[in-house]
Amino acid sequence: MTRRSREQRAAERSARRASLFVLLDRAQRRGSLTAAEAALLRAHVEAEVAECDRYRAEAGGQQAAVRREQQRVRAAEAAICEGEALLADVRTVLPADARPRLGLPNTLAYENGRHDMADAVRNVLDQP
Repeated sequence: MTRRSREQRAAERSARRASLFVLLDRAQRRGSLTAAEAALLRAHVEAEVAECDRYRAEAGGQQAAVRREQQRVRAAEAAICEGEALLADVRTVLPADARPRLGLPNTLAYENGRHDMADAVRNVLDQP
């Protein structure tokens, strides 16, 4: 909806409401309205009700969209918690002992690449 159409609808609504108040004042003072005034009052009230119904429907759609986004956020937060738990599990499996010094036999120093793999995993986990 463009700004111009919003302004036009707001002006129409203001004019309709002003007319409603005039008609209600006349009905209160005189106790009755002419047929033309009664028809105008009915048309204005019907327009206000229709506009109100449209806004309620729009608000309902917006509330549904907010609920969907809240569900997505909750799911994302749960996935983050699960990922953090998995990360903690991976860290506990990594060897805590220091890398063996070079000069030892290869099988003792690297345990078939265990420390190289652990260093590579640590490097990945430590990235921002």
